[in-house]
Amino acid sequence: MPPARHAAPLLSPAVAARVRQLAAQAEHRRAIAEFHARRSADQQARLDALLLETIAALASLFSETGRTGNHAA
Repeated sequence: MPPARHAAPLLSPAVAARVRQLAAQAEHRRAIAEFHARRSADQQARLDALLLETIAALASLFSETGRTGNHAA
């Protein structure tokens, strides 16, 4: 016995248009979320780099030769 064939349900033009509209909206929201995630990651990377530069600058101040660390108060 051959497998049963099911006819694909036909959508009215209005329903098909709505499906396309909803798919486009979902894709747009996905693209916006991806943009925000990428922007957030870029900002975090810049902040991390700035923090590392700050730490290096402070470390160089405290590791100067001839600096004893004893200061008169």
